[in-house]
Amino acid sequence: MILELDIGNTRIKWRHKSSQGNEVEAEGVFADVEEFISSYFHRTNPEVIRLCSVREQIETNVLVNWSRQRWGLEPLIAEVSRECGGVSINYPDVSRLGVDRWLAMLAAYRIADRACLIADSGTAFTLDGIDSDGTHLGGFILPGIKLMRHGLETSTAISIPEDAQTGSIELGNSTDEAVLNGSIASLVALVEKYSRRLQQTWGQAKLFFSGGDAAVIAKFIDYENSKIYSRFGS
Repeated sequence: MILELDIGNTRIKWRHKSSQGNEVEAEGVFADVEEFISSYFHRTNPEVIRLCSVREQIETNVLVNWSRQRWGLEPLIAEVSRECGGVSINYPDVSRLGVDRWLAMLAAYRIADRACLIADSGTAFTLDGIDSDGTHLGGFILPGIKLMRHGLETSTAISIPEDAQTGSIELGNSTDEAVLNGSIASLVALVEKYSRRLQQTWGQAKLFFSGGDAAVIAKFIDYENSKIYSRFGS
């Protein structure tokens, strides 16, 4: 059994895959490292651990050391490289590219096998483009939907109720609606602009959505070659 761990900015996601790596047998989400370790303690021992982390090294090391002590296993930690799986990046310093973005690009290009755009809507919102040859065209990093709203609440007198509706991309008729809808509409507009640009240049480009708020963004975008992924394939 393979244990895969995705240590994101606000959540820890895990899944079990078969030893052949082609079937997800179980999965879950936890708020922090301690909660994951406590809940996972009595589960089946994995044969391999794959780990991706965007957090500080000290937090990642907690899981690495736990794996060593619990099972005597050294996790395989994902790192960004200049080229992998047909995808190449042009960052002067490849270590400055987030490993979560890198893995999403590798998975998307493997699935699409052509030009594609990856919109990942989590704590942060990232948008990355890849041409038909697998070259990373660059990307954007913005606050995610919740972070946009939180920024306004902490820097202004605006306060959004906890029970506020999800929002739309229409003009708001209250302060709450204006904030909720504005956060969504800004990201939708960005995705629409660059999906059209990519398609005009590269033809049948594929659009991928991932992250906790993927469905919130995707439902407002009318794009034929699009796909929502709660997780990318193997």
